[in-house]
Amino acid sequence: MENAPLPPDPQSGPRPTASWRRWLPALLAGVVVLTLATALAVSVLGGSGPDSSDVVKLDPNGTLPPGLPDSSDDPVGQRIGALQYTTFDGRTIDLTTDGKPLLLNFWSSTCAPCIREMPALDQVWRANRDRVDVLGLDYVEAPELGQAMAARTGVQYPIARDAKGTLLRRFGGTGLPYTVLIGADGTVLAVHAGELDAAGFQRLIDTAAGR
Repeated sequence: MENAPLPPDPQSGPRPTASWRRWLPALLAGVVVLTLATALAVSVLGGSGPDSSDVVKLDPNGTLPPGLPDSSDDPVGQRIGALQYTTFDGRTIDLTTDGKPLLLNFWSSTCAPCIREMPALDQVWRANRDRVDVLGLDYVEAPELGQAMAARTGVQYPIARDAKGTLLRRFGGTGLPYTVLIGADGTVLAVHAGELDAAGFQRLIDTAAGR
């Protein structure tokens, strides 16, 4: 009697071809295209992340004290008048130009663009100390927070406090950082809302020098 043939060994038969390898480049290309399309859609819709803006907007109903001067008027060209700021040890000082242009820079320890621009301002101040005075004003926060932030950044230009927000409002500011250039005669020459780099601060100082 003849033996019935055994079924073919599955391990000994022809192996499946590796045709999937031909499709791998196309698959990877599709993933890249999908990723880029998603990123573009996020950018168009404004979802570029919390650090994309160079201005931290303030809530006028929540942080600015009531009864402050109206900030709707353009401060450029106006004289600063009788204004005061507060030192970190609690003294009240008159805001004056002392014969040189004055660059005011409003900031707070919770404002990322403020923190980023402080070293640039310090660099420009060191290079132009004979031409301009600089005063950094910590906006409406506990003094220990502002002092700790200044210590972390290592800036050496004078800093003080806009303890009630009156100065920022007086110069038309609604967000941080906010920079004000005051001429030697006490006239506001320029204002800038948002983060500046060293070149931007230098341009403001050169504006004062060319006046």
